[in-house]
Amino acid sequence: MHLPRIAEAIALDGEPLSGASDAEAELIRSRVAETGKAYCAAVAWVIIDVLDVDAAPLAATGRVPIVLFTHSVLLHSTGDYENGVRIKTGYATSYDGRGIFETSDTIFVLVGQGFRKSVSIKLLNQVPSRSWAP
Repeated sequence: MHLPRIAEAIALDGEPLSGASDAEAELIRSRVAETGKAYCAAVAWVIIDVLDVDAAPLAATGRVPIVLFTHSVLLHSTGDYENGVRIKTGYATSYDGRGIFETSDTIFVLVGQGFRKSVSIKLLNQVPSRSWAP
């Protein structure tokens, strides 16, 4: 395991992005009601474009080669993730660029500023899916 490279992969740097604004609140409510998915508010987040992955099998299952890493969960509607825990999601089913990141089972509301970067699948696979709480 290469800790410096893993730390670089999830570091809060890259292309700056804005999270969800008040204007997205109704869209988030309707998406949660429409899908029945859990929702999760997250801060200190990084959108990761996954390099060196075959996108065709993902597309066949309605996913795209993008994952989310958040350094801190604020809340999770079902309690699956505790406040402050760090998580790496599975592949996105959608990401609208306005602070709403969706996976097969959760709608993530991205709060505040975050970042976007590209990381190889090999390195990304070394990042734990759920890790330590601060």
